[in-house]
Amino acid sequence: MKYIFKCLKKYTVLILLIIVLLAIQAKCDLTLPMYTSDIINVGIQEGGIESITPIAIRESEMKKLVLYMSEDNAKKVIASYCYLPKGDKANINKYSILSEEGLYILDSEEDLSSYFASPMILSISSMYGISDNEYVNLDIDNSFIKSGIISYLKSEYKTIGIDTDKIQMDYIKKVGFKMILLAFAIMSITALTVYISSIVASGFGRDLREKLVKKTMDFEPQDLAKISSASLITRCTNDIMQVQGLITMVLRIIIYAPIIGIGAISKVKGSPLSWVIILSVVSIFVLLILLFVIVVPKFKLFQDLIDRLNLVSRENLSGLSTIRAFSNEEEEEKKFDKANSDLTKNGLFVGRSMSVLMPTLTLIMNSISILIIWAGSKYIDTFEMQVGDLIAFISYTMQIVMAFLMISMVAVFMPRSLVSMRRISDIFNLKKSINDKDKVKKIDLSKITVSFNNVSFKYPDAGEYVLKDINFEANEGETIAFIGSTGSGKSTIINLIPRLYEVTDGSISINGVDIKDLSINSLRDIISYVPQKGKLFKGTIRSNLEFAQKKKDNKKIDEAIKVSQSSEFVYKNEVGLDREISEGGSNVSGGQRQRLSIARALSKDFKIIIFDDSFSALDFKTDAALRKELKKVTSDKIVFVVAQRISSIMNADKIIVLEEGKVVGEGKHEDLLKTCEVYKEIAYSQIGGDK
Repeated sequence: MKYIFKCLKKYTVLILLIIVLLAIQAKCDLTLPMYTSDIINVGIQEGGIESITPIAIRESEMKKLVLYMSEDNAKKVIASYCYLPKGDKANINKYSILSEEGLYILDSEEDLSSYFASPMILSISSMYGISDNEYVNLDIDNSFIKSGIISYLKSEYKTIGIDTDKIQMDYIKKVGFKMILLAFAIMSITALTVYISSIVASGFGRDLREKLVKKTMDFEPQDLAKISSASLITRCTNDIMQVQGLITMVLRIIIYAPIIGIGAISKVKGSPLSWVIILSVVSIFVLLILLFVIVVPKFKLFQDLIDRLNLVSRENLSGLSTIRAFSNEEEEEKKFDKANSDLTKNGLFVGRSMSVLMPTLTLIMNSISILIIWAGSKYIDTFEMQVGDLIAFISYTMQIVMAFLMISMVAVFMPRSLVSMRRISDIFNLKKSINDKDKVKKIDLSKITVSFNNVSFKYPDAGEYVLKDINFEANEGETIAFIGSTGSGKSTIINLIPRLYEVTDGSISINGVDIKDLSINSLRDIISYVPQKGKLFKGTIRSNLEFAQKKKDNKKIDEAIKVSQSSEFVYKNEVGLDREISEGGSNVSGGQRQRLSIARALSKDFKIIIFDDSFSALDFKTDAALRKELKKVTSDKIVFVVAQRISSIMNADKIIVLEEGKVVGEGKHEDLLKTCEVYKEIAYSQIGGDK
């Protein structure tokens, strides 16, 4: 897992920025219901009157109210107002009451609600049948009492000549404008957060793919054999996409949900309807636990089914010629249909299970809204809650429910992503079987000798040895050929030289230095290799031949084309080296593909060249011409050749005959015909003659 999290480290600043943006977004989201409540409570029900501190009050009413205040409070209140005398010509058009009596206009920004609360309650107590000795028990926050005070202020403002409709509309416009600004802020923050999280998730996926491919390229064949190529492709694509999706969910949901949930809970804390939130959260958790138990096992199976489908598809595509040759299309179609059907059934089960989730959640959330309205109406009827507060409570409840829902939904999808993370981690945790030593040696390449010293080898986890006690020496300018029956260990022995596999017992040395003491790169730099199956890469002939070169050398490429007998088809048209090569070299013949593979190997600067049965697709004439030219360019090199045909190795300086992993003959062609029975049988079976 540490390799996965390392890929996120470079995005720390962006992740912190996302957290800050989500906190701001949550603040805005939590503020919107408050404004909605204010529009209903203050803007509609209270006519836009925000405070019980009068903005203007008649002289007669002020005198009445200050009677219920202490002397200090009365002085404080009077000092906060500007007095306009009766008949004030400058303001009589604005305040018509000035024609009858004097007026006090608020001249302070200080909230005087605490000074006016009790006097106003007393002044309106007669309206509600409340005795004077009971007013001290009345709460200004009681919606019934506050409504009475607001009605009193509305009446006072109308008497003074103030346009109360304008006060109401101005308040609604002011709060509405704030809500619009908040909505735009939320939209902008959401867009920015999605953009940044996309950069983080996409960059993370790119970096993880890059590290995974680099790790894979660093493995040896025996390491890759532990994980199928189809599974490797799935892990580099689908599994990384799953982890990338999880990162997106974490950045957009896991971080945001707790912030909005905790914020909403703090807003409704102490509400008489808090029990509804507990009931709704429990209901959703019960539903999601059921879904978790049913769906999660299918999520875990999903990736294995994709592996299986990729494997079958890859086998069908790569083996298409063989399938058609044996008229076995129907059987392969059945195999694909089985893998495809299993994946489809799994996907349908998950899809159908998830499709039940949203309607059920919608039903639960709508039921919660109805329950809140039903229970809240009782509190509104007893003046313990206002309509706007009820609507705000519904909004906060939905936010809390959605927060828990988002976290729970991520918890449902997370197992699939965690399975993908484990599969990716398996590759990172897979230890390379062939490594450089802490201290490596260097060798003098002016002259070169390769020695096999009692070399034995068995494949990892295999019980029996494939090679046993192999001893021989190859000197500069020599061609060493290996021949033997199928399974005798010919390809295995030459794969040990570039350390594609590690020697089990004994040693291979170059100029007396064990190849294990050399760095892998320095060893392979002096070796050129032509595999059994000539693998060409998508591109051009030029790009395939330059693949072997550290520095581009067109002269060396031309020479390699000539030696490999490829000139006739490379230069037969105008495009020449720029001729397109399809994936795997499917647009050239087997012989052309093999010759281009040989040309690629010859384009490299090397001291040792290995041909692993690389002349099998060549006709005898081309084979002979190639070997003749090859002898000219390898006079100071060591050439190792694995062959099935005697004609390809007859002129080798040393022929090593293998049988069941052991050397049963060694020498030149003429000598082996006299001394080695196995070689004699192979020779006579191919070229005829008497035994």
